[in-house]
Formats: sequence, structure tokens, C-alpha cells
Amino acid sequence: MQTWVPLLEPYGITAIKKGGGGADISPLRNQNTVLIGYVPDSQRYFDLHHTEQDTFDKVNPRELALGAGAMAALVYLISEYGF
Repeated sequence: MQTWVPLLEPYGITAIKKGGGGADISPLRNQNTVLIGYVPDSQRYFDLHHTEQDTFDKVNPRELALGAGAMAALVYLISEYGF
């Protein structure tokens, strides 16, 4: 999967971590669910995360587009090449 990183760099993704996914979905690991996560630039992640201001209207449209593109690219790569 690390060979995919250059394909994802336009979306700001510089690393892929198999088995990742974060605390929100990590309980799925116990159900034999495949987990994968990106390692994005997180310098602004906690500016609003889990605060009263953590609402959809605060989403940065460019960051949403980049994230959606990165996820779509990952789904495509997995569908074509597997894990």
C-alpha cells in the first residue's frame, strides 16, 4: 500500500497506516473488520473537534473536497489491487 502514497499526495496524504482508523472506529477491530487510515496533516484537527463549534457549517470546503477525493482514490485502489 505504501506504493500508493505518490498517487494520494495531491490530496495531502503522505502516509497510509494499515490497521488504523482512530479511536472512533477502533472497536470494530474486535469484529474482524478491516481498518485502514490516512495520516493527514493534523495541525488544525483539534481547533473545533468535539467542541460546540464542531458543526457541519464550519467544515472547510477545500479540506472536505480533498478528504473526499482521498477516500474515493483509496476505495478505487483497494477495489483494483486489494490490500
